[in-house]
Amino acid sequence: MLSHLGRIDAPKSDTSVGAVTAAEMCRAGDTYAVEEGGAVVAAYNLQIAEHEAARVAWVMAAGGGRPGVDLTTTVMPAIEAQARSLGASQIALNTRRKGLIHKLQKLGFEVTSVTLRKKLK
Repeated sequence: MLSHLGRIDAPKSDTSVGAVTAAEMCRAGDTYAVEEGGAVVAAYNLQIAEHEAARVAWVMAAGGGRPGVDLTTTVMPAIEAQARSLGASQIALNTRRKGLIHKLQKLGFEVTSVTLRKKLK
């Protein structure tokens, strides 16, 4: 399934400025496949964070797809169902993709913070 997540290492998707690979992000938590028509079309990794006020399912990595398959509409319902089954009351993720932020806001997500990074030389 990691092959479906490998593209998140690309500069347009990497939120770590090259500090963390998809493989590293998936070492903790659990990775799940999304199937459509009997074929794996995407995969995602969830890590559960326990807090006093909430159990949060962090989407550490998500990717895949094939022509004509919108990952947001295909994968997010699966992620939400999985998170609920794990007892999560919230889903959280980091992204640098403005288009994805816009799509997720339409699904009820809100921007709650901004992370800034700088490579040191």
